[in-house]
Amino acid sequence: MNDEVLEEFHPKIATFIAALQNNSDIGVLGGHVQLAEPRTSCNSIDGKKMYDRIQVNIPFATSHLSWQVLFNSMHPEDPPDFIFAPADSDFVPRLDEIKSLVNWDPDDPLSLKCVISELVDMYKAFQVEEIKQHTRLQFEYSSLINTGKFTEMEIHMPHRRLMQSWETMVKFLIRLPVDFSEIPEYFTKKSPGQDLAILVVTYQNHGEKVYPQLYLSPGVEHALGGASSLRIPVYPSDGFLFTYVPQVCELLENMIELVAKGFKKRKEYIAAFLSHYGRSVLEYDAESFDTISFLFENQDFHFILHIYIPTYFPKEQPEFAFQSVYHTTSSGRPFTQTVKDYPYSPRWSGNEMAARAKIFMEEFITDFKRAAVTSGYSR
Repeated sequence: MNDEVLEEFHPKIATFIAALQNNSDIGVLGGHVQLAEPRTSCNSIDGKKMYDRIQVNIPFATSHLSWQVLFNSMHPEDPPDFIFAPADSDFVPRLDEIKSLVNWDPDDPLSLKCVISELVDMYKAFQVEEIKQHTRLQFEYSSLINTGKFTEMEIHMPHRRLMQSWETMVKFLIRLPVDFSEIPEYFTKKSPGQDLAILVVTYQNHGEKVYPQLYLSPGVEHALGGASSLRIPVYPSDGFLFTYVPQVCELLENMIELVAKGFKKRKEYIAAFLSHYGRSVLEYDAESFDTISFLFENQDFHFILHIYIPTYFPKEQPEFAFQSVYHTTSSGRPFTQTVKDYPYSPRWSGNEMAARAKIFMEEFITDFKRAAVTSGYSR
């Protein structure tokens, strides 16, 4: 919500709303609360509208809780009332149990945020009580909680009347307690928000069908190679959350370990090539250590060698791209040949890889020169 709209609220109420907008780390995801539909309950003395009501859309278990917050511009220091969505009509918290509402502080800008945070916690507890009506869901929840490891969870069930439908879907949103500190900083430093992994498990037809989905924050997803690399196990027909979720955690932890190891090994690889061919280096990536380029000469034939080092190095083999400085393709691009298959072992040290690369280059360059002369276009 922009400042122009905030100015239409009573100044006191605007303070609460602005603080909520700027500090809305609520729920497992810690996402931003979306504010919409500002309205007024009365006009000011001069006839101008003065907003004192608003809808808050709170991220919750892949969905949103849409609640109305009702202040009174005639008494802006009073705590607000709330109207919950029709789908949440069974959610009726006791007012005397909402401590931040009972102890409302009109001088604290975060008072509204505190009340909403407390209501969301109560809503989570309400959802846990609701699943007790369903043996399978209750077992899944309690057995996972009893592991003591997976405690940050949100459950979203439809209104209990809708639970009679066989098409009903119940979602478990589970924050996975994975340590991301080993991921190289360059992957995540430009990523907004915190690093996290969320597993969403959807139960359909009262648990007859189960669909797991993994969601990662942008920096983590980038570090692990993108969505195509994140293939979580299929949920077994006789499986349970308390055995399945640890498998997904272990998969992520192993991938993070490979990424961290790959980063360290790439640094060693670059260092070895610089040690062997430092005078020929053109450039290299000193942050991610995933590319390095050299200008070499063989029998008066000059060529550039680009080396592309993959994320999961040394398990995955680097690519060599040989580029002629004299020839182009028909489209005017530098004539280049990429080699992905050459003598290689992930068990070799960086120094041995550099030495073996020299042997391969000396053997390959004759064929590359011939291809450039016969197939390329002279500049």
